[in-house]
Amino acid sequence: MPLYKNDWDKAKQNLLAFWKGEDIGRPCMLVYAPREGCNIVFPELHNGPWTWGTESLEDAEDIKQWWVDPLQNYQRMVYWFENTYFGGEAVPATYTNWGASAAAAFFGSEPKFNKTSVWYSEVISDWEQWQWQFDKDSNEWWQAIYEIIDYLNKRAEGKYFVGMPEFGNAMDNLSLMRGMDKLALDCMEEPEAIQAGIAFMDKYWCELHEELFNLTKETNDGGGVLPWMGLWAPGRIDQLACDFSTILSPTMFKEVCVPDIEQMGAWTEYGMYHLDGPACMHNHLDSLLEIECIKAIEFTPGAGSPPTLSPEYIPLYKKVLESGKKLYLLAEPEEVQPLCEALPSTGLMLCTRADSQRQADEMIENTYNWSKK
Repeated sequence: MPLYKNDWDKAKQNLLAFWKGEDIGRPCMLVYAPREGCNIVFPELHNGPWTWGTESLEDAEDIKQWWVDPLQNYQRMVYWFENTYFGGEAVPATYTNWGASAAAAFFGSEPKFNKTSVWYSEVISDWEQWQWQFDKDSNEWWQAIYEIIDYLNKRAEGKYFVGMPEFGNAMDNLSLMRGMDKLALDCMEEPEAIQAGIAFMDKYWCELHEELFNLTKETNDGGGVLPWMGLWAPGRIDQLACDFSTILSPTMFKEVCVPDIEQMGAWTEYGMYHLDGPACMHNHLDSLLEIECIKAIEFTPGAGSPPTLSPEYIPLYKKVLESGKKLYLLAEPEEVQPLCEALPSTGLMLCTRADSQRQADEMIENTYNWSKK
């Protein structure tokens, strides 16, 4: 039982029921709150301390070390765990967080470390001159990410879980390495170059995930963790995604992106698709529901879009659940009750926050009554 999750046995049973499609009388709830007697409230509690503590850093090397040094990663993760209450089915999980497309660094895009994020610059100017290459034994950035995961894993000692880094899917990595505007044209003019890139990156995506899964499996109670969602599964789990698809038609999405999703999904047993924004939801949901390796869909409205509770989404949420796939929603605290009342509880997972440990527990208890309505 993890030190920072004293009700793990109960939470695990509820998570197993979620993946099996069984009813627990309410949605699965991931509720993050300040732990009773804590010393700090993190700005975005469910994301952990990813940008906390960088304010005073000015030297570029110090900023880089903040991201790459295993000890610094471990120290701030523990500080976050000690001050955070993981309510309901939320789990204390950490990982190497270098943004959503860290594998771009493996394949030639030098990471740019700053106080709030890690970014990856364009490197592919000419497909005829570009050569795909990767050697995990000598690649500086894979070695750095692995060292952090290994360090966190060795010091877990039953206190917390260790999840997968966000390597990114091939198309989103390509949109950084090539540039989104150029890649959009390439979808029509250079389809063979794109498919070659997808095949190369997805091969290593699967190999590296398998290596890290085996490394952390015992720490993770025999399963896997998708850490930015705080989500545990009893087997291989990771995020499937293609944010680049927001600019693609449904036809082009099927031709270009679905093969990428299926190649990544072949590794997973519990593939969770990150659906980013209303455009992707409206244009590509039907295609996603046909992909077998996708077991659940997480929807993020995105900045400037109608919020999670917006009426335009409710029929689409129901469509996901009626298809037999699970649904994961990021919800504001005031959205939890109406979402419970509007949607079936079986197969539904809500991630939210509370102002205190007591409020988190009360919210979870109330979901039993809200779900009955």
